Amino acid sequence: MADFCGVQIDSVTRWMYGTRSLPDGEHFIKLMCYLDAVGYKVIELERMPKARRNFLELIGFSILSIEQAAELLGYASVSTLFQVLRGNQGASEDKDQKMWNAWKEKREELERSKEKARELYCLGDETEISQKAESVKPSRQQALPVRHSAIISIMEGLLALLEDKPLEKLSKDDLAVVLRLSAHLSALSSQLIMSDQQKRGD
Repeated sequence: MADFCGVQIDSVTRWMYGTRSLPDGEHFIKLMCYLDAVGYKVIELERMPKARRNFLELIGFSILSIEQAAELLGYASVSTLFQVLRGNQGASEDKDQKMWNAWKEKREELERSKEKARELYCLGDETEISQKAESVKPSRQQALPVRHSAIISIMEGLLALLEDKPLEKLSKDDLAVVLRLSAHLSALSSQLIMSDQQKRGD
């Protein structure tokens, strides 16, 4: 993650444990792309219009720097582009079209960059991630009532252990388990957030 985002490992540790600074700008974009690549459901990406998401991936996978992206769209500052990509500010139809055109022009290069990242960082492709998710879903015949309180208790215990002393020197096999667990927890948190927002909307 640190190498993909172009930061020091200490920075990722601060992001993960919520201490001091959180990622912003180009680092935030790269982090979203990385998490999406390993199977997380990133809410910001899920809700983003397709043209903007595709354009964001050009930045996230280092096809364009955020400075080049801002210049391409005619923004005077990268902060304005960042606000647009975060959904905090709207964009004209002209700029949305420029985003789409830039992606179309560079999509083959983007796919090559994604493939290189998968090989370099041991990331699965979208099909593989989907298959792994399906493989852990019980069939109707196998399904058993889920003990809600037991699952929460296990997660609380795991959280206490990790906060007490984070794991170090993980192997690739260990990393695969951590990433799969993270993806499931991410999907669960997304489901809870969406459910809460729907209740507020009602």
